[in-house]
Amino acid sequence: MEVIVRRLTAADAEIAVTLVAEISAKAVSADYMRQFLSNDVNYLFAALADDRPVGFLVAHRLERLKEETYKLFIYEVDVVPEFQRMGVGTRLMEQAKAVVENEKMICAFVFTDHRNSTAIEFYKRTGGVAENGDDLMFVFRPSAITRETC
Repeated sequence: MEVIVRRLTAADAEIAVTLVAEISAKAVSADYMRQFLSNDVNYLFAALADDRPVGFLVAHRLERLKEETYKLFIYEVDVVPEFQRMGVGTRLMEQAKAVVENEKMICAFVFTDHRNSTAIEFYKRTGGVAENGDDLMFVFRPSAITRETC
């Protein structure tokens, strides 16, 4: 079975809705996905096997204040269990790294935590380097939001 990886556009909003529903078990509207995909700072790469969504990578281009360049923030990578360890995640990361090269960005970066050994090994295997092993993420929520995670 051939897996195709490509960046989705606003015209692919229905595919994006299916992708999110099948892989993340979340419901988003086609209108929301069209808006998300219309914003050129948002990147959604889909891995499709016979038109079935089997993985995705979400990233955002971040502008820099002190330099006329960008960074790519990889927000999330997910592959359905039966397609893990088959190179799908690696191909998704290759697409993100190609964006950095093609758009002449400084780098791509991603966060994970010390407990997520699977993610750590994946990021290392795909060429990532943990430059600051003690990074912390601080979360700021509006007072009305009480979720446990951000």
